[in-house]
Amino acid sequence: MTVKVILTRDSVCMGDDCHAPHQQECTFDSATTLGDFVTRIAGYPLRMRGARWVMFLGWNHAGGSPIAEISPEWAGPRFMDGADPLLLLASLAPADGDGDLSFFFRYHSGSVPLAGSPDPDPTADRDGTARRPD
Repeated sequence: MTVKVILTRDSVCMGDDCHAPHQQECTFDSATTLGDFVTRIAGYPLRMRGARWVMFLGWNHAGGSPIAEISPEWAGPRFMDGADPLLLLASLAPADGDGDLSFFFRYHSGSVPLAGSPDPDPTADRDGTARRPD
């Protein structure tokens, strides 16, 4: 069984509005965990320095609590309190099986996270390993 996912995000400037709604569709195996899913789609929002993207389940953030946040300046995604990275992605799908999963990314300027330490390690490479001093 597979899960169809639809991603969309905020526009970040007027030029970006020309390409709105920035929708992307993808399919995942039903055994995919929320943690694996977020890690795999972390490159979907624009990778801009000084940007933080907060991910919500649904077409917009009005419908629920944030799940995770992503910044290109961090080693990896940060999950919000109550979001279980071990939860199966398929368990978030509508119970009647008639519908796709939608996730929305809200843009925030600045890379200070809502979850985790207030100062992500600026010396970590994108894969999470520490850089050697020059």
